[in-house]
Amino acid sequence: MRQIFRATALFIVMGCVALAQTAQTPDQPPKQTARQALIEMFVAKTQEDFVKHLPDDARKILVHKGDTAEASWALRFADIGKQLTRLSGGHLETFDEGPIILAVQQNGGSEKFEATVEHDSLMGEADEIEVSIQYSKDGQPVPLAVLPRLTFTLQQQKEIWRLTELTAAAHVPLTDPDYLKGLRKQQDESNEEVIQTRVTMIVSEENAYAAKRADHSYTCAMASLFTPDAAEGQAEGAAAGVSAQPLEIDSVPNPQPNEEWNGYRFTLSGCEGSPAMKFRVLAAPADPDAEIKTFCADQSGTVKFITTGKHSTCFREGEPVNPDPRRGGIVD
Repeated sequence: MRQIFRATALFIVMGCVALAQTAQTPDQPPKQTARQALIEMFVAKTQEDFVKHLPDDARKILVHKGDTAEASWALRFADIGKQLTRLSGGHLETFDEGPIILAVQQNGGSEKFEATVEHDSLMGEADEIEVSIQYSKDGQPVPLAVLPRLTFTLQQQKEIWRLTELTAAAHVPLTDPDYLKGLRKQQDESNEEVIQTRVTMIVSEENAYAAKRADHSYTCAMASLFTPDAAEGQAEGAAAGVSAQPLEIDSVPNPQPNEEWNGYRFTLSGCEGSPAMKFRVLAAPADPDAEIKTFCADQSGTVKFITTGKHSTCFREGEPVNPDPRRGGIVD
């Protein structure tokens, strides 16, 4: 029994000495994780940093000597990192740990794209990493119509993680109220830009209409503004000194008298007198409960908007859509 005890004690001492000697030797560089390999692939400094993580068959078939990024699908992916770095002005970060794997900032940091790890499942020599993309502007998340999801499957071969499969999916969470509200807001903002353009177009056509008339009067008949000779009238207005920016009329359907379009009702009014020296155009939401802007303009040419209150207050209380920064936001 005493001999067994001595042998056990000696074994423990020898083990401790071995551990102490190991601790005194320089640390070996840690092996690369699958996540680090994925980062190296898509933020590659050289094409070889990308190619070495391809499976042997893919590398042999897809990458030949002398291939360039223009001719090779695989080498095109190898340049993604360079393109992201160039577009971001160098504001690209990667993270070996944590929920975010990659972040790209643009426009002085006001816009940001982040790749977030949804799950990282290590199963022996295989690892599956699912990544989603988020976009934010001025610190506020901006909903994407489709939420992209990428799943990378990597397999360790000869101590190198190789990408064996890439799955792309579109995630549309139609039961998520926050997502739906954000998508609605984005849709409304896009539509508001179109409506604003339409109001501007009506003002331009009113100026062109008045410029070609001897009494320089305006009209409240929408159909009179959008006739086959409207473009000719606009050209004549420009020749007479009336500023009229060319507009892509084909891209925005012509308004008709008091018509409803894209959730808005367009109305022309205020053309009293002979000649009519004034006019008003109002684009108001057709749905009174819609939380979208109301737009308006008159002969001054200034397009305004309001977000709350009665539509008619737009002319008096509306904010200019294009304020003049030289005058503290005041527009004539």
